[in-house]
Amino acid sequence: MEGPEDAYPRIEDQIKYSSMAPKKFRLRELTKATGGFSLQNKLGQGGFGTVYKGLLENKEVAVKRVSKNSRQGKQEFLAEVTTIGSLHHRNLVKLTGWCYENRELLLVYEFMPNGSLDKYLFGDKDCGYNYDFEGGYSITLDWETRRRVIYGVAQALDYLHDGCERRVLHRDIKGSNIMLDSDYNAKLGDFGLARTIQQRNETHHSTKEIAGTPGYMAPETFLTGRATVETDVYAFGVLVLEVVCGKRPGNVYSQDDYKNSIVYWVWDLYGKGKVVGAVDVRLKKEEIKEEEVDCVLVLGLACCHPNPHKRPSMRTVLQVLNGEAAPPEVPKERPVFMWPAMPPSFKDAEDSSLIQGTLTPFTEITGR
Repeated sequence: MEGPEDAYPRIEDQIKYSSMAPKKFRLRELTKATGGFSLQNKLGQGGFGTVYKGLLENKEVAVKRVSKNSRQGKQEFLAEVTTIGSLHHRNLVKLTGWCYENRELLLVYEFMPNGSLDKYLFGDKDCGYNYDFEGGYSITLDWETRRRVIYGVAQALDYLHDGCERRVLHRDIKGSNIMLDSDYNAKLGDFGLARTIQQRNETHHSTKEIAGTPGYMAPETFLTGRATVETDVYAFGVLVLEVVCGKRPGNVYSQDDYKNSIVYWVWDLYGKGKVVGAVDVRLKKEEIKEEEVDCVLVLGLACCHPNPHKRPSMRTVLQVLNGEAAPPEVPKERPVFMWPAMPPSFKDAEDSSLIQGTLTPFTEITGR
């Protein structure tokens, strides 16, 4: 019969072996910091655990307590600790510590006082994992803040894909995983599904399941069962559209039905020359510049191109957002998804991030 410490055998060894882990805390420290994981300190629930606000070493923190009945709990806990434990970027939520004791798996993050992005875009109703804070439901993010959020997430992804020692695929980019600091700067969080490509020339990383969130998943994911740099770019494109439009991406659970998605809706308006009509009606007309909105929406559509070879790299996305490059050309009608995808021309391939990191096929789909 297994003892209490054997629930996840060798978990400490796996974390230490990674040489990337942040500080290890004791369970009693985190229990005290959160008031015994009191309901009053509960910030949200989702992914694979419950998040509590805490006070640790005189600093506000967010403590994620991994659900004991979560089938993927251990795997996602390890993914977070070993993937982002050593990553440092101003647009990534910082993981400051971890704890494994008495079969409890806990993660400690910097506290983000303004909660998750989706709360501002859609209100609190049936949002996923969110921080709770007073007065947040009626705040509308202005255009400049939204542009800054999009740019911040783009910087985070460019860093993960090409700026750190080992390429990281996030695999779950969405509004509820974008956290906002006290100045409403965006920080990408929740690396429970992330996978590291160990070597620069490595093309895949084995895993068992199609993972991600329906509505943000690229069409080829369902067919190939692979996550790539380009599938991250697709999810980023959907995020761009929802930030500008203030609409949910749609409940796209079926492999062949993308008709009710935000991508189809915006692409249809773009084809009619009315793409600016997609902008969130809550935004004041005087604060938005039509050419900026047009550029950002077209960039979002380019990231959501059905052909992964046609999607821009995150480096190109940043150049467009900086005004250093024009947005990629996007056809007026959304192209039909075809597989195998037509390869890019030789010229296109020169600056493409094409399928540089992939994950091998999965066996089942899990929505988050």
